[in-house]
Amino acid sequence: MSDNTGDSGAHRDGGQDQGSPSAATGRRGAGAVLWSIYDRLETVLTLVALSATILTVLIAAVGRTAGMPVRSAPQLALLFLIWAIILGADICLKKGEHIRVSVIADSVPSVIRRILAALHLLLIVPFLVFLAWYGFDLAAGNWQRQLGATGLSYGLITLALPVGSLLFLVSIARRFFSYGLDATLEPQDHHLESPL
Repeated sequence: MSDNTGDSGAHRDGGQDQGSPSAATGRRGAGAVLWSIYDRLETVLTLVALSATILTVLIAAVGRTAGMPVRSAPQLALLFLIWAIILGADICLKKGEHIRVSVIADSVPSVIRRILAALHLLLIVPFLVFLAWYGFDLAAGNWQRQLGATGLSYGLITLALPVGSLLFLVSIARRFFSYGLDATLEPQDHHLESPL
């Protein structure tokens, strides 16, 4: 009679070995769900900011035409537009869809392309860290300043700089760990890429 009480007892209790492949898959699955929620939330916020920009410009135009100008509408439109641009830029970065000059990179061997990608990241990442670090100071310094007739803080506009920088850093890190160094700044689908 063999003794089956080894570590299989944990599995009979409903427990799962933390090192098992199914546990690792579960953690990856939970991470994918969280990133999916994060991506959806960012897309919704971008659409809300863009819609709010259009709506405030429309209200300003109608009010001016009717002889009842809405004094706060231009500043609100500016606020929403800046946030729509920052969030939209991050969505583009996540997909590698920013405008890029690829003539040189596409014509050199893969080793040189890899060096160029590393050089780009060595320039971009410290710059984004710099913007995030000093951007929060800028936003805090502008928090008492008023955004025109809105009554809101001007810091809401300057806050877009550090928040955007942090979002860009997260997107670059995600692409780096998902696709590797070579494809960090490359588009996901080269077939959709169109030359200017």
